[in-house]
Amino acid sequence: MNHRHVSAVVALACATALLGAASTTASAGTAARATRATPWQPCRLPSGYQHFVEFHSAKNVHGTTVVRVTPETCKVNKDNDEDVIYTPSGAPRSLTFAPGALVKVVRDTASVKVTPKWLVTHRLANSPYFYAHLDAQHRITALAEIYHP
Repeated sequence: MNHRHVSAVVALACATALLGAASTTASAGTAARATRATPWQPCRLPSGYQHFVEFHSAKNVHGTTVVRVTPETCKVNKDNDEDVIYTPSGAPRSLTFAPGALVKVVRDTASVKVTPKWLVTHRLANSPYFYAHLDAQHRITALAEIYHP
């Protein structure tokens, strides 16, 4: 056997050993991450609200405010309540407001009441996520922006 052939066999054996060690280390790292996984729990809705929604837009249609939202699920890190993940739970949809609907948005760190019509011409300062309450006709009776620092 010549010198080049021996060197190639040794190099191939070393590469195989390194790949085996790397995959074992990767498996061990994945297992370690799984044992110290983040303790997530479902978000809680405030009293009187039924849904989490992501707000996309608002427009005035024949004198009625219509919002485009996506229903969402929410989970929060038990160790850090500022670590929140929203996941769509349905297709985007358009909803109207019931007469006398209550809308709250965040201004600085305070919640401020506005009319549904306000959403058409103003930009949200905080996040696009809201708590929502719908009536039997699937109209919004209450919508409150969720404050995320």
